Amino acid sequence: MNGQASTAQVAQNMVAKIAREQLGFTEMGIYNYNVASDSPDKLSGRLDGIIAGLSVDDVVILQSPTWNGARFEHLLLDRIKAYRNVKVIVFIHDVVPWMNADAAGELTNYIKLYNRCDLVISPNQKMTNRLRECGLMVTKVINQEFWDHPVAVDSTKVAPFAKRVTFIGLGSTKPLIENWDSEQVKLVLTTDKQPMAADKNIEFMGYQYDYNLLGRLRQQGGFGLLWNALPIWREYMQYNTSYKLSTYLAAGLPVITSPNIAQREVIEAKKLGLFVNSVDEAVRQIENMTSAEYQEMRAGVEEFAHLIRNGYFTKRILTGAIFNLFY
Repeated sequence: MNGQASTAQVAQNMVAKIAREQLGFTEMGIYNYNVASDSPDKLSGRLDGIIAGLSVDDVVILQSPTWNGARFEHLLLDRIKAYRNVKVIVFIHDVVPWMNADAAGELTNYIKLYNRCDLVISPNQKMTNRLRECGLMVTKVINQEFWDHPVAVDSTKVAPFAKRVTFIGLGSTKPLIENWDSEQVKLVLTTDKQPMAADKNIEFMGYQYDYNLLGRLRQQGGFGLLWNALPIWREYMQYNTSYKLSTYLAAGLPVITSPNIAQREVIEAKKLGLFVNSVDEAVRQIENMTSAEYQEMRAGVEEFAHLIRNGYFTKRILTGAIFNLFY
């Protein structure tokens, strides 16, 4: 996907790159744009261009959403399925109606889209269960579990024990800033400095390109915070698979997140971080933490991050999908 400056585009392009360069897939490029601006003829031509390289008996992996709307994805699927014996795998990155209340009415259309496919790659089992409750009927469903975040790190250095919490992104920073009052634990934000943070123990890192960001996180240590104060997002985070989670782990940072996260069992079993019900609880735990406790989590993260840094989750899910499709 192109046409966005977003984590969604980064994730889709990462999957396409691994599929293309390491697994021999051919990419079908999709641009995110205002579909309503197209005439029927122009939209038809655009769809023909997307599938120009398609042949009979091919397997297509459709990364959804395209962010062009469910109608666009149904029309694209119509064109793909016009080819004889073509099989379609839908790789669900996000379910838009559960992220945005304004799109709630589109859920039925997205479920219908998924049901037209031969196999579904779902973010995780919790999401699969919820999709089933909402009408998902496809028999073959496999779960992604974690995103990859391919990056080369200096393995001779590890994240130091530091009483600091980094929050990546622009969303939900205001309540964090307003409520942050710890003198022992520093909050680090990847935004520009904000006046409301005056005299608070808050550091503003500013926007960072990916490689620089992971390098700085690894150098400065502490924890990565996966959190959102908005109710709709707090609900959604129970079901999605977060790219930000893998960014922290790829950098070598243990994570702080809600106990309701879909990846809880793995995070708990592999000792990848802390579960808290509030940011204040996270601060209290860090204030009382010992270096030995941090080192135990950091060791778990370093072991697990090998998979994320080298694209193994993506390679596993794509090859597993193809295998399950024909097995």
